Amino acid sequence: MPEGSQIYSEEALAEALSNALNHGGKASEGAVLGKLIARHPELRSSIALLASEAAKAVQRVNKMTTEEQAKVLSSISVKPLEPKHKDTGTRALPEIPGRPSEVVTRFAPNPDGPLHLGNLRAAVLSHEYARKYAGRFILRFEDTDPRTKTPMREAYEWIKEDLDWLGIKWDESHFQSDRFDIYYGYARRLIELNGAYVCSCSKEKFLIYKETKRACPHRLRKDSGEIFEKMVSGDIGEGDAVVRLITSMSDPNPALRDPPLLRVIDSRAHPHPRLGSKYSVFPLYNFSAAVDDSLMGITLIFRGKEHQVNSIIQTSIQKKLNLTIPVSVQYGRLKLEGLILSKSKIRKALTSGEFSDGLSGNHMGWDDPRLGTVMALRRRGFDPRTFIELMIEVGPKPTEATISWDNLAGINRRFIEPLAKRFFAVFEPSVLRVTNVSGPEITARVPIHPSRPDLGSRLIEISADSGQIDVHVANSDLGLIKEKELFRLMDLMNARYTGADGYAQTARYEKGSPSEVKAAGGPIIQWVSATNSVKAVLYKAEGTVLRALEGMAEGALAEEAVGAEVQLVRLGYARIDSNSENKVTLVYTHD
Repeated sequence: MPEGSQIYSEEALAEALSNALNHGGKASEGAVLGKLIARHPELRSSIALLASEAAKAVQRVNKMTTEEQAKVLSSISVKPLEPKHKDTGTRALPEIPGRPSEVVTRFAPNPDGPLHLGNLRAAVLSHEYARKYAGRFILRFEDTDPRTKTPMREAYEWIKEDLDWLGIKWDESHFQSDRFDIYYGYARRLIELNGAYVCSCSKEKFLIYKETKRACPHRLRKDSGEIFEKMVSGDIGEGDAVVRLITSMSDPNPALRDPPLLRVIDSRAHPHPRLGSKYSVFPLYNFSAAVDDSLMGITLIFRGKEHQVNSIIQTSIQKKLNLTIPVSVQYGRLKLEGLILSKSKIRKALTSGEFSDGLSGNHMGWDDPRLGTVMALRRRGFDPRTFIELMIEVGPKPTEATISWDNLAGINRRFIEPLAKRFFAVFEPSVLRVTNVSGPEITARVPIHPSRPDLGSRLIEISADSGQIDVHVANSDLGLIKEKELFRLMDLMNARYTGADGYAQTARYEKGSPSEVKAAGGPIIQWVSATNSVKAVLYKAEGTVLRALEGMAEGALAEEAVGAEVQLVRLGYARIDSNSENKVTLVYTHD
């Protein structure tokens, strides 16, 4: 064993034990390999050794009970790395000027759908800066709008699952829908302090006041507190009253002129998934966020520049209520090419049946591979470290940034390439019959991973019947075969095209090495045995189109687990979506 191998082995064991104990007793090769790379960045260009050690450690650890894992981890001298951002190989996060001495951050998604790539910047930065400064990270569900952004009951768990998959661990979690009585108390106080009033104007009437920069006459009413109690008791109907913050009606920005804070919603017509029709008055985002950020001790907020107006309103609420005001870091818009991110557009497409699977016509869901939701990207086979690295690399810059699909795929490729096993598959295939074959069977020895000799090879045995074998090749390769005549079936044999016999294209076996085909300018052709194969369907997202390619794959692919990331030779990376003895369904990741 090389001198450093024992060290790598012990480090891999420590990281595998730690990863398993943090993920229900099962370690991930990818996560362990990431930690080893973080320990030994000088080996990034020759990663096979670290990948081998990670695989062996994970195999060993996953056979243990959690009690055994904890016991072994406490007994070994090597300790796992602390979960810092450098584990993903990213650049260090920049310092935050004027940051508070105690850092408490929050990620506050609206559970009206699953997370998408656009949400992750706030989630990752909030989590990573809390860890950077040894602070706390809070997950808060902002679910106080049952009418226009109706929470989905299943979305709460979807969001938690996505964050857990990303390795984002929260120190505490809250549901704003559990805190209505708290909001009512602060609304009463704000009204008593003459910081807010109940407006009974119609939307159209108040819009006139706002556009003409005139104060609403309800500002002067003395019974705002009494009317608010009627709102709470359900005696005032939807649209008949709203609590407004008192600001300057001459503010240059119309959105800052007496903005609304709480409003009546008919919860019998629009029941809340967690509350039913218990409440009639629902706080708007700016009010509930302002109150909770202070009461939960949030000291550092990361938000997009599009929230600048919201930040001003929230600060005004906090000042009027004498609440603490967190430091706010506003970053520029992040544009992501080639993915559908808008939840409203996704919901409309899913509801209308615009998206189908491209094969059977079955409707897809929020994990449709065309979408930019985290669950869709998980289904495509992305490694979670890709998104952590991407968001840290972009950081909290105030300028706009555009991320291309190629950039995203490039980051992901670094993580999955050392781990993805290679398999043969052909789509839209034709049968190729090769004659003049000697012996009852021939065997191809194919490396499982070209740079991972530790994984060994697999043997593909093909029975010869009367001196001939049948293989599947892609229709797109037939033109190359016919044009060049001499070609090679990869890792199997040389052959020369001879024509067609009605059932199949035909070729004749020829002795020789790959170099002879190369010298003659012949192609190296991907193939799948007709007798040792399974049906394969590959879902491939191309913009808003989802193609379903049907073909054949080598039989060994059916032995891989659902969720495994593989590389289809010469086609690209894909994740196994479903598996059976005679059919494998995959989702294309990228090339």
